[in-house]
Amino acid sequence: MIVTFVSQCEKKSLKRTRRILDAFANRIGNNVWQTAITEDGLKTVKQLLRKSATKSTAVSCHRNKTRQLTELVWIVGNKRRFNEVGVVPVNWTNNEVFMDLPITTADILANTNEQPLSQHLFAVGYLGYKIIEKMQISNPKLAQAALIAGILHDIGKLDPQFQGWLKTKIGKEPLNTSDEMLPDLPDDGVHIDNSIRGHTKFTFEKHPRHHEISWLLAQAILPTDALNTNQRNQVFHGIYWHHTRPYRKDDKFFMQAKGIHKLFVKSLKSESINKITNELSAVLNDVAQISTNYTDVNFDNLIPKWNKSFELTQDELPSYKIYDELAEDMDEFTTDIKPNALNNLIRTAVISADRMVSAMPAEDLADYIKEGTLEQAIDSIIIEDSDLCHKINACLAGFENRYPNSDRNLAQTQAASQLAELKEIAEFDEADNIGVLQGPAGCGKTKIALEWASRTNANKIIWVCPRVQVCLGLLTDLTQAEYLPNSRIEIFTGEYKKILTNGISMEDTPDTSESDYFSGDIVLTTIDQVINNIISHHKVTTQMTDFMQAHVIFDEFHELIPMPAFNLLFAELIEAKKCRGANANTLLVSATPHDYFVNEVLNIDNAYVVRVDSFNESDYKLDFVSYDETEHPNPLVNDAIEVDKTTFIITNTAQDAQLGFLLHQNNENSILLHSKYTRTDKVHWFNQVFDSFKEKGSQKYKVLRSGPIVQASLNITCQQMYTDMTSPENWLQRLGRLDRFGENNELNIYTTVIPESAKKGKQSSRQAKFLASLCVWNSSVAWLNYLQDYLDDNNLDTVTLNELYQVYQKFYTDEDCRDKVTEDMEKTLKQSVSLINAKVIDPISVPPKSKRSKDGAAKISKSSLRGNNRFVQMAVCHVDDELNPTFTNEYAYDEHTDHSTVSIGLTESVERVRGYGDSAKDLVGFMQAKHHNIKEDANKAYKDFMLLAEARSPDHPLYLSYTPEDLEPIGGERERHQYAMYYVMTAKQPVGTVPINKLTNPTSVDD
Repeated sequence: MIVTFVSQCEKKSLKRTRRILDAFANRIGNNVWQTAITEDGLKTVKQLLRKSATKSTAVSCHRNKTRQLTELVWIVGNKRRFNEVGVVPVNWTNNEVFMDLPITTADILANTNEQPLSQHLFAVGYLGYKIIEKMQISNPKLAQAALIAGILHDIGKLDPQFQGWLKTKIGKEPLNTSDEMLPDLPDDGVHIDNSIRGHTKFTFEKHPRHHEISWLLAQAILPTDALNTNQRNQVFHGIYWHHTRPYRKDDKFFMQAKGIHKLFVKSLKSESINKITNELSAVLNDVAQISTNYTDVNFDNLIPKWNKSFELTQDELPSYKIYDELAEDMDEFTTDIKPNALNNLIRTAVISADRMVSAMPAEDLADYIKEGTLEQAIDSIIIEDSDLCHKINACLAGFENRYPNSDRNLAQTQAASQLAELKEIAEFDEADNIGVLQGPAGCGKTKIALEWASRTNANKIIWVCPRVQVCLGLLTDLTQAEYLPNSRIEIFTGEYKKILTNGISMEDTPDTSESDYFSGDIVLTTIDQVINNIISHHKVTTQMTDFMQAHVIFDEFHELIPMPAFNLLFAELIEAKKCRGANANTLLVSATPHDYFVNEVLNIDNAYVVRVDSFNESDYKLDFVSYDETEHPNPLVNDAIEVDKTTFIITNTAQDAQLGFLLHQNNENSILLHSKYTRTDKVHWFNQVFDSFKEKGSQKYKVLRSGPIVQASLNITCQQMYTDMTSPENWLQRLGRLDRFGENNELNIYTTVIPESAKKGKQSSRQAKFLASLCVWNSSVAWLNYLQDYLDDNNLDTVTLNELYQVYQKFYTDEDCRDKVTEDMEKTLKQSVSLINAKVIDPISVPPKSKRSKDGAAKISKSSLRGNNRFVQMAVCHVDDELNPTFTNEYAYDEHTDHSTVSIGLTESVERVRGYGDSAKDLVGFMQAKHHNIKEDANKAYKDFMLLAEARSPDHPLYLSYTPEDLEPIGGERERHQYAMYYVMTAKQPVGTVPINKLTNPTSVDD
């Protein structure tokens, strides 16, 4: 297409936009460009212009519709420079609408961009209000709280220490007068540092930060008559947490109002706090005066005024997360979800507005305020109209053309239509539009979700998955020719950050630059990344505002339910989306949606659950085999299983799968899949599994032995299956891989092995203790008993998938079963509260120190919710057909690996490498005592916690075993630790991390 660009830019923006437009188009006039360009090229031009836009930017793009007619495509920057069709107006006014600030407050500044504090406070408050509004949050009270939090967020900058430091810094570092943009202010704002002469001895160990002072002052002036208690709490939370707390060795003075006040007053020296309050009164009067120019927001009684002497508050500092450690029942656990969700939104609005305003030159901010056009600054965070629905519709049309009037297409369209109609129901009932899709294995949930998104006019989809593997599976599907190969499909995880389009492979696609994160039409990401937006400071702005505006799909969300901390933080995200009411545009997808959690924790009514029947009409025979673990360990590990057709053997732990593979490798044509591999091995053997067992796969292998990794989102199939007892959701998810495509002509047999003690409800077995540790023990027993009773009561030898899903649904309506589920749910939520309070640490800024290793590789976060893991290294051990080990002089990966370019991903839990509290099995203690003698270049670690701290970096892994050559300096192989862990290899394939004692005694039940 042929497009014309028209620039109405001024000042420094003129040169910046000319450089961008000159790179893409031919200049045919002083301020006009023309070129032929693709859709992708035009999108790139717009993105570059938006990134460099300031108040003085104004560029319109027109497309040649016919030979004689053009149409406006978009405008970047100041839209008032053009009319509604992009034509430059020739009449305007320069009338002044706001008088200059009084001289007494004009020199009270907010930041190094020399913004007057009055203007900065008003702008952040106003834009905070508008961000809530633009996110279509149907909560006027919340918008009011964002407004006041924004107006008061930086009143602590009246601190004479801050003003003195700021003016000295500005004098030393004058503003950039070149045509380049102003340098970005730090994400965590402008704070006093000791780099300026006169402040070299300054430390936040003895002085509060400005947001702490802001909170202290706000406590004294917040209007009580205009706000309810919830709003007041939200305001204080937004003020206090719009910046991180600085790391302090001694925090006692800063954990209560009295201490902050004492140190603040002490720093004033001869000046009294009355001088500060007089300045505050003047600044707030300025804010009130500015507000008279903005009639689109009702400021009545909302702008605080100072008309009394300062009174010290007795209130406690606002907690970052509010979850009651003493909670015991469901009501107590769920009560705290909504307040935390609303705090997340207030904090997002205030921080987003603060960063947006702080990035403006003071001149632009003043112009915005004078012209009453401040709202235009939000344009950069608004998701724009896209052609995503058009591409989805083309994809759906392709399916219809290939399979005209098929029952599958009709059923999928009916489900998508029902989900889309929930929006109309929500609008009529003034309810929240959070839909749930229960779709059995193989029903086409991905296609249904896409059609739902199209029917509800999605411009962007954020697809949230519980694991990276699920993201990769979706990426493979969505980039196929029959789906959306020409859309921008983004994968955004800790490991992968790429945007795929136009059929280019993952390997040939460069990594996404940080400025383009979350810019894809469809963003595939993990729950970890989304939760980081609400428990960290760095990513709380763009990604959270995108999350609120976009259509969001939580895929396989049942996996989050038993995960401590994740379940409550997931519930917070749902509660935040509910604030959009009928426009929530959120879909939860799973074959096993856990109706109890949906109803009782997420508070979603059954009317918003759409259930799809399975297209698989095959019959299934359910066998239940019991065993006495005291006499005979798990048969899935130790017994030879008769295999005459493709078989999956799924155990609850990766170690059981490993041992089963080792014990039976001679008489099985088997393959092993789990998570205890290096990243390279994991990718290779995942592909081998998929190629062998996918629809019309190679069937190179007869048996798959696997841990839980196989139970969800793997589009593979088998003809018979064995499983450990497990939760209802896991049990049905595993079943979804048995005759997945309904092509087996024989009866499908699904065998569940159960310890005899478990059948009696006792937790004495190893399996029972493991399930209890996951908080699914009671529901697992209740499910298997309920299922067996159903089969016996109805004299059924076989069942269909649709019958089983109906039983699953009834299970959650049975009172006795619900009692057992409640017991598990309350246990896991109690763990969640403890983990959140322990691991979701308050955002804290630490002294400058790299968050990456010396080679640039990312470290494991101290506040990771996934588990307390560390990077590890280990020697390689080859095992023959008789399980005889041969120890080689090689490690699992090259010790000199550059982790900034190669991600090994070999980790282990701290609990396991410490021997679960058994000192005889403690490999960290062994390393602390021996490592410096084994490795010549290693320094002695005087405490083992030092090794654990360093092992957050892949550059300093924990050594769980050593090669024979490396053991020589300490006495050779006889000094090998008896519980050392090795990276085990066989002639067939890698087995992964295995303790040496398991090789010598694989049938032992000792962990």
